[in-house]
Amino acid sequence: MKPGIQICIILVSITCSAWAAGERNPAGGRAAGMGGTSVALIDFWSLNNNEAGLAWLKTGAAGFSFENRFLLADITTEFVGIAIPIKVGTFGLSVNRYGNNLYNELKGGLVFSRKFGAHFGAGLQFNYQRFHLAGEYGSRQIISFQIGLLYQPDKRISVGVQIANPVPVKITENPAEYLPASINLGIAWQLSEEFLGTIEVGKELQNLPVFRAGAEYHFAKPLFVRIGISTNPISFSFGFGVETGKLKIDFSSGYHQLLGFSPSGSVVYTFTR
Repeated sequence: MKPGIQICIILVSITCSAWAAGERNPAGGRAAGMGGTSVALIDFWSLNNNEAGLAWLKTGAAGFSFENRFLLADITTEFVGIAIPIKVGTFGLSVNRYGNNLYNELKGGLVFSRKFGAHFGAGLQFNYQRFHLAGEYGSRQIISFQIGLLYQPDKRISVGVQIANPVPVKITENPAEYLPASINLGIAWQLSEEFLGTIEVGKELQNLPVFRAGAEYHFAKPLFVRIGISTNPISFSFGFGVETGKLKIDFSSGYHQLLGFSPSGSVVYTFTR
């Protein structure tokens, strides 16, 4: 890729991030390979994608994930977290970072999730967020929160919703900018032992809704393949996963018709079985 094109992509990405600071960014290679669908999936990455899903976690786990947008190191997201289930529920801690020296975001989250009966779970996450823009703008630190709910009528179907920043939180004074309030609603349906389908819609107050869909096929005992699509802008994704013993590794990539590939991946280690 020519240097001029790289600079343009970086500037556009930084500008978009600064304008929509704190936007939703699903963690984990599994969700990334399924079009970004995540609020109805129950796995370790519920730590970020829908706190309520952690209520189904049976053993402690730790994980790391990354996303490298358009193969440019300057616009990479990194996420690390840990989740520990106890008798009253599941606690989790996470840290993620996005950006480069010109613009970057740092977010630390504290999560608690628990079940209410056999079919319903709820989770709450408090976040410390820091936004840094080089030059005279400096840094800004804020506190925010998000809520997750999940309903599983049986083992085949789950319905999830996540509400982020329901209370206005100001990032800048002049002009006044706020963290985007958003809601994401999704359904995951285990159509057979091998095939899982997902569909999701997300809406920020000032933007058009985003529709996402994904599929996962478990074609061999340790192996998974995934595909997905999302809108606004339209992009495609694909990926695969390997699960063996206490370790789960997922790789995927999104594809934008103009800007190219955005690889991502994750590793999760389960403490006990």
